Amino acid sequence: MIRSHRFSFPEQPLPLQESEPVAQFEIGSMQNFVYLILDWKSRCAAIIDPQKDLSLPLGALDRYGFELTHILLTHTHHDHVAGVPELLDLKPNARLAVHRDDAHRLRITPKYKTRITHLIDGDRVQIGELKIEALHTPGHSAGELCYFLNGTSPVLFSGDTLFIRDCGRTDLPTGSTAQMYESLQKLKTLPGETVLLPGHHYARECFSTLSQEWRESPPLQCRNLEELEALP
Repeated sequence: MIRSHRFSFPEQPLPLQESEPVAQFEIGSMQNFVYLILDWKSRCAAIIDPQKDLSLPLGALDRYGFELTHILLTHTHHDHVAGVPELLDLKPNARLAVHRDDAHRLRITPKYKTRITHLIDGDRVQIGELKIEALHTPGHSAGELCYFLNGTSPVLFSGDTLFIRDCGRTDLPTGSTAQMYESLQKLKTLPGETVLLPGHHYARECFSTLSQEWRESPPLQCRNLEELEALP
């Protein structure tokens, strides 16, 4: 999957492919993307923003003999966490990672509280030999996180902060347009070849690159907060 972005931006999610570090699944009526991060050497894996009905990603993990070690949340709106209780039951060794400012929405039974890690900006999560950096990007939600996988082909899992040619809405509780503007400026410092993997399939394509978005995304082209506030 990561290699293929150099040639095209497909309109269908790409499933798990052997030796590739990322798999993408579209799940649910709100067109959510659920991601697997895969370390093929250790066979350790993480899932990002688990929706309900996880039969496809969990089936892929089982088929290739992966252990799910982490559940990574970009934020805790219901469509991004609906599958968390099921996963905590099914995968007793998996840890749940979330920013503290979004943890209040989780409905987790007390027995699972010890399995929660509260991430802050710059924290790193180890998935086998892969290192994932948490970037605090409030705006859509106070505790919104993006996850950055650096490497030969860097990848950004942007949740509801940055979509293809758009950004997340800021009019929900704990949202902030001013914080969204600052978060977008932070993401603009990442390498242009970074593959952008958003939280929803709202565009025709399933993924893009940051360099492509710098050229085509109205929110990323805004020079100040006032211009971002003026976007439709």
